[in-house]
Amino acid sequence: MFGGALTALQAEEFAQLMEGFAPWADRLALAVSGGSDSMALAVCIRRWARRPFIAFIVDHGLRAESTQESTEAAARLSRMGIESEILRWDHDTITTRRHEKARAARYALLREACTRHNARDLLLAHHRDDQAETILMRLAKGSGSEGLSGMRRESSWDGIRLLRPFLSVPKTRLMATCHAADAPFVQDPSNDSTHTARGRLRRVMPLLEAEGFTGARLTVLGARAAEDSDALNFYTHAFLRTAQVGCGGEIRWDIGTFLDLPRAVAGRVLSSALRFVHDTGYPPRHEALAGVLDSLSSETVRCLNGCLIVRGKKGFTLLREPEAVREILPIKGGETTFWDQRWRVTIRDDVPADTEIRALGAPPHALLDRLAPLLRRQIPQGRIRATLPALWHGDSLQAIPSFDEKEPLSLRPRQKFQVKIL
Repeated sequence: MFGGALTALQAEEFAQLMEGFAPWADRLALAVSGGSDSMALAVCIRRWARRPFIAFIVDHGLRAESTQESTEAAARLSRMGIESEILRWDHDTITTRRHEKARAARYALLREACTRHNARDLLLAHHRDDQAETILMRLAKGSGSEGLSGMRRESSWDGIRLLRPFLSVPKTRLMATCHAADAPFVQDPSNDSTHTARGRLRRVMPLLEAEGFTGARLTVLGARAAEDSDALNFYTHAFLRTAQVGCGGEIRWDIGTFLDLPRAVAGRVLSSALRFVHDTGYPPRHEALAGVLDSLSSETVRCLNGCLIVRGKKGFTLLREPEAVREILPIKGGETTFWDQRWRVTIRDDVPADTEIRALGAPPHALLDRLAPLLRRQIPQGRIRATLPALWHGDSLQAIPSFDEKEPLSLRPRQKFQVKIL
């Protein structure tokens, strides 16, 4: 455990930690586990808040005691005058990647609860020790500046702000805050388990501290890495705005301009573009990106992240890989749905039962021209057309999307393409 002062956080200190987050949403939410970190957050928020807020308690159901602990945490919050709601994760027996799956489920439950309660600001109790451990773990994996930045004080997540006011505060002070406020807390034994990388790291932490890897110094490293990462992101976003985005969702750049970019910027541009075309939830691995960057000066086609990177004489095109588009989505008339994580598809009311959205593929040109007379002119490349959503009834192609050329798409984070099948 990283060291720090044993004094409780005062109201004035916490107010200063919260200053940089304004303006605030109408309602706040905080994630509470019942441990010392989140209970200290509840203590501080109760003293500070001048607007409605609610606490969410996630019951992962991974330990026999978790349901009782969640109920006790809710009772403690109630005695403090804090409204709370328990979010239970229903799942089958989990034998592998327990912490990874629990984390994904926790954030999904919190996101749904925030949306339901119209709470657009979610406060998390990650502290300086957590930040230092995160940076050390990423250092061990060879992460670049983005990874070494650690957790950000403020980030955006599907329209919800994630706020971490305690990133500069050691855990000892949060425990002292709970003791001073007479706020009981629980300790999760799995946090120190040697079955997890973080638990093993905590066992050797005293040795690392003795060599200078203190929480304060690692936090400074994270802040400096964040500054470098922000600078790279600035130039990355500037170049992304020069992209030509076709109505089929493909992205084009001049190859000479791209190859002139500093390699760190080029890698981020390529990573962002890949996730725009096909977002798997995680950025491509550094080694895979490096391989594509190395090949762009010579090879004509590479596959990565479910996408094709196609090199031409003057530019290169990034598009969805046709063979990777396999989703078959049943749909009823009048529905609007997402398909292949890219397209928002709206269907007319009068469609047969058992209608499905599948990839267009490569139908004969005569059929293509009859169902969508302008499509081959709008999207000349067949492999781009092949990845479009189309309406199928059995083996019969029923409808192909049409596009309004007056409304070109633009490259924005997490934008989804939109089409109506009329």
